[in-house]
Amino acid sequence: MGARSLVLAAHGSMAAADSNQPLFDLADAIAQHESSFDVVTPAFLNGQPEMANVLDGLPDGRKLPPGEVVIVPVMTSQGYYLRKLPGKFAENQNSDQYQLFMTPVIGVHDSIAGRIGHRIARLIEQHQLDAGETTVAIIGHGTRRNKNSGTSTLRLTQRLRELMATEVDGQSYPELKFETGFLDQDPEAETIAAGIRTPNTIIIPFLISRGPHTTEDVPNAFGLPPGPELQFPLVQHRTEGLCIYDSPLAMYEGIDELCVELANHELATGAPIELPVVETASAEQSEQSLSTGEIVS
Repeated sequence: MGARSLVLAAHGSMAAADSNQPLFDLADAIAQHESSFDVVTPAFLNGQPEMANVLDGLPDGRKLPPGEVVIVPVMTSQGYYLRKLPGKFAENQNSDQYQLFMTPVIGVHDSIAGRIGHRIARLIEQHQLDAGETTVAIIGHGTRRNKNSGTSTLRLTQRLRELMATEVDGQSYPELKFETGFLDQDPEAETIAAGIRTPNTIIIPFLISRGPHTTEDVPNAFGLPPGPELQFPLVQHRTEGLCIYDSPLAMYEGIDELCVELANHELATGAPIELPVVETASAEQSEQSLSTGEIVS
């Protein structure tokens, strides 16, 4: 078998020193229990190592050996930033030495609703919440630049509503209320937060890492203390009940196994992607067009 590497492709953020740390933790977890990959590394649109040079060498001096590289988009939807990935990897000077495979984004995997449902059920039981007096707010990024970006968040909410009404971890929660909000499309998170009337709120950020959307924008929308030092889950006692802010997706237990599952399946059944021809001018324009937010879609 030739060399194989796994790249966790994320938007990333440089807003704080540990904005991208969950992706490094995820790569380390995979490397510790999965021996079929010679190198496991994150790569970012905004952060180091960058997608545009990750194949040519990592900041710590390691090299991705020529051979097969499977890219796992650690994103929540098939939206705006997903389309940028082939072009960014094509900017690597030695991209012709690799066969690049790309899996579906993790956010649309069938297991995600179940994983989130388990976390909701655990929070309800741990804090002894009355499900009939609790609203679950699913907050995605969305974007007005791509109509598909918010679709996965809306589908997730509907799936969770159905799942929690039947059975999760031996319990059912048909009385739970659900709302969906976004950071960059309607209905916005602030509007959703202002309209919640139940004493208890569980906030699920359908986001990936610890960038400013997760540590600043969502907390601000719900009146929680923001900041890069925020720890999950954040529990705020209010006069009428609790507001609980859960962790972003890359910090979930078992996401490392999901990434490996997707990677192995793609290598076994998929075909290498075709990289576009990159011209210098278009590459520079692409770089200038990237936002400074975190991985979202």
